[in-house]
Amino acid sequence: MSETIRLIFAVLFLGAGLLSIGFAILGVFKFRYVMNRMHCAAVIDALSLALILIGLAFAAGDAAFFPKLALILIVQWIGSPIASHMVGRLEVDTDETIGEHMEIRSDRPEGPSAERTDKED
Repeated sequence: MSETIRLIFAVLFLGAGLLSIGFAILGVFKFRYVMNRMHCAAVIDALSLALILIGLAFAAGDAAFFPKLALILIVQWIGSPIASHMVGRLEVDTDETIGEHMEIRSDRPEGPSAERTDKED
């Protein structure tokens, strides 16, 4: 009985993760602007990975497997926002028509090595 319940939870979590990935794919193709696409992909990426890894944890049933899945999730949750930020920064720095799509703050430092001007003395 408990084996059946565990497998039902595994299928539910894996299905929810795959369904959220499907919605992310539709969102990436629906939006026209790269920042909207990136936001859709990054948010759903974190959610779907968490759901899939929870489903795999239920499917494995072995407690020794949990730390490995948790490490994968932690690395992904640290790396994905950094990668999304770098792609967004590249888009802002290289797109000449970005002002038509979004508001750019004028106090933003120019370039990666620029000193911040909003520091308090």
